[in-house]
Amino acid sequence: MAAKSASRSTTRAFSMPELSGLYGKPPFEYREAKQMTVAFRTDPGVLRDLVPEPLIPNEDATMFLSSSEFLSSGFGRYFEAHLNTHATFDGRLVNFSVYLVLDSDVAIGAGREIWGFPKKFGRLTLDMKDDVVRTTVERGGCKIIEAAVHLAELGTEEDLGGTPEWIAHRFIPNVSLSAPPDIDQLTSTTLTNVVTHDVYKGAATLAFGSSPADRLETIPINEVTGGFYFEYQFTLNDGEVVHDYLA
Repeated sequence: MAAKSASRSTTRAFSMPELSGLYGKPPFEYREAKQMTVAFRTDPGVLRDLVPEPLIPNEDATMFLSSSEFLSSGFGRYFEAHLNTHATFDGRLVNFSVYLVLDSDVAIGAGREIWGFPKKFGRLTLDMKDDVVRTTVERGGCKIIEAAVHLAELGTEEDLGGTPEWIAHRFIPNVSLSAPPDIDQLTSTTLTNVVTHDVYKGAATLAFGSSPADRLETIPINEVTGGFYFEYQFTLNDGEVVHDYLA
């Protein structure tokens, strides 16, 4: 009788569990994306604490709350709320991800493990009634985000501003408490093939609720400067490590 081979198969899943990986390899193609974004100014000191060095926070202390309905290859359809800001890195404008809530385990697993996006699971709504688009975000039975935008007038893609480059802080602790983290780095990925449709803009409202597990209320909302609603499509690619805190 021939001896059984002890070697493992060369065909492996891209992610755990190996029997049936949670997610596949990027790129991921997003279509029919619908997004509401509210811009607001916060306390510069608070923003400095949220944005790790060597990133430099924007001088206006502006942050953004985006709520989206996504349909993508690999992840399917899901809802996502994203708290983010503009910063400067190596002299160029970038987006920095502060906090995300999603209702998809696939998108959460991939976002945290591949890029380091700080994603958590929750329940979201994104509804349009009359001339207002509104979102709510709930975790643990607590409403932690409520926002709305008045669809007052048509805008343009230029009104949205920003940049397609996203920076995230990818952090993975070691299994041993006595050892340093396995990964502590900044990653960068740039959205490509971005096509934006039908931008609307208008006045907006934003409120952070209180929860012992999600302390968003500690971020001051000093001034809501406006909001947008638009539809778009894009490609989410892999990325690169642009700063390694362990090096």
